[in-house]
Amino acid sequence: MSHETSAAELFDPMSPEYTACPYAAFARARKEQPVAHQTALDEWIVTGRAEIEAVQRDHEHFTSRYNLDGSYPFCPEAKAILDDSLFFRVALYNVDPPAHTRFRNLISEYFTPRALRRREESIRAIAKRLVAGIAAKEGCDLLKEFAYPLPMTVICDIIGIPEEDRATVKQWNNEWLALQVVPLPPEQQVHCAGNVVAYEKYVLGLLEQRRQEPADDLLTELVRAAAADDPVCTVEDAVVALRVMIAAGHETTTNLISNAVHQLLSERELWEQLVKNPDLVGAAVEEALRFDSSVMGAPRVATKPLRVGDTEVPEGARLRVMFAAAGRDPEWVDDPDTFRLDRQGPPRHLGFGHGIHFCVGASLARLESRIALETLVEALPGLRLADGFEPRYLPGGFVFRGLAELPVTWS
Repeated sequence: MSHETSAAELFDPMSPEYTACPYAAFARARKEQPVAHQTALDEWIVTGRAEIEAVQRDHEHFTSRYNLDGSYPFCPEAKAILDDSLFFRVALYNVDPPAHTRFRNLISEYFTPRALRRREESIRAIAKRLVAGIAAKEGCDLLKEFAYPLPMTVICDIIGIPEEDRATVKQWNNEWLALQVVPLPPEQQVHCAGNVVAYEKYVLGLLEQRRQEPADDLLTELVRAAAADDPVCTVEDAVVALRVMIAAGHETTTNLISNAVHQLLSERELWEQLVKNPDLVGAAVEEALRFDSSVMGAPRVATKPLRVGDTEVPEGARLRVMFAAAGRDPEWVDDPDTFRLDRQGPPRHLGFGHGIHFCVGASLARLESRIALETLVEALPGLRLADGFEPRYLPGGFVFRGLAELPVTWS
């Protein structure tokens, strides 16, 4: 007798089918099991929009404090290294108010509309410099040569990471993230865990440097916050926060830019619409967030037995709240499986989350993505996907959605 796959079983974050297109799994689960228990992972996958919003609003009973503990078990050697590091330390991003509120208020000063207006000119200059560097060629990997260095440069400038260290920081960031979202073989776990320790020592060194020589950057702000009479955070909290900010500040925007360009070039008339009317760039960014979000979702843990929609979840249940499913909800969005530039009204997606943990850098991500598209449309109107390009997505588990590469050419 053949076994029919349940909606929950479709959620295998390492399967090629799910990695290539999670939206088919979202659509079926939304209809059949908006809160589906994936028994192999022992996780509840939340794809119903009402259920997603309910979980995100109730931060007291669905905590995010375990978000950075890794999705898969660690071998004893790696666990021992990580236990001696700050890997399992709760980030102030993920705790409940009032500590969360104080910390968020501190860092959000760097991401207000006013702060971003001051930064816009330098972001444009970075984008133009990157495009000038590739325009002389006949083609490039746009992800590697544009979509990654733009947000990485911006977030490192905001934080205060020296230019000569950024490639190393990126490598450490990748290894820390791999421990978070991918099941790695033991020797690779041990290697990555060792580099997590090196990464922490490096950031501690930078904070100590700023204590002695303050600068106009977030490192200095966090050193001051830790040294205040009523400290907002400790130095260790600052290390954990900076690691999250570096990852969130470039990884998601890199994927947002490349996912947007990929969709626009896949249906070339959409790109041509942008070339003719660059005012549509804002709509293109929102549509990319809705249609092919760079952030799939986030974990939560139930603090007591709870009901989510029609489903009972036990205390300690690990939920995966799939923000990206909401953007394709046919009850919320007309024609949800089509990428369109003519949608009216407020954005219909949860690409930056919902509730008190709504992404603090949302305005920066939108600004960088808009500038990226405006710069490309102006400098390379003849942009197109390289012949024979077949999209290949990185295994990001249930967290990220990003292309492995984006080869393009132009006429």
